[in-house]
Amino acid sequence: MEKHKIIGTVIGVLAFIALVAGLTYAWFTWQSGNTILGGTTECFRINYVNGQNISGEITPSSDYKGGKTTTVEIGIDPSCAVGGTGTIKLTTEESTTMNLDDGAVKYAVYNGDSEVSSGNVTSGTIDLATVNLTTSQVTYTVYIWVDGEITDNSYVGTSYSGYIHATAEQTHE
Repeated sequence: MEKHKIIGTVIGVLAFIALVAGLTYAWFTWQSGNTILGGTTECFRINYVNGQNISGEITPSSDYKGGKTTTVEIGIDPSCAVGGTGTIKLTTEESTTMNLDDGAVKYAVYNGDSEVSSGNVTSGTIDLATVNLTTSQVTYTVYIWVDGEITDNSYVGTSYSGYIHATAEQTHE
């Protein structure tokens, strides 16, 4: 009978130590999260002006204006004293029926009339542009099109399915 009491006491003490250790770890993790985030995440502003979706049938065209388009605004709240960079991304969904291997499906990112970046659309998620953020919202327009100069009629009746998204990261100043 005394042996059962000793075993029960040892199990109780070990359970209490595990409980205290778990609570201490949880508290430190929570405190660390608060310190790291410390009020800077709400400083970044990302606005998808006409939605994130950039899907549909795209007929071959001679330039970027002949395809699909959507717009994102990125900036830093003027009340925040932080710097940052933003990354505009494109995720191509598996439901895309276009051939993405021949380099005919292209993207371009513009700020007004100025090209920020351009390239070929590939499957999965790709970074379209990385930009320095300012305290004013800057508008970027993303274009997806099929380059009619390097393709044939094989793109007729196919469709692109994807969406844009953006991330912001604080930089050290």
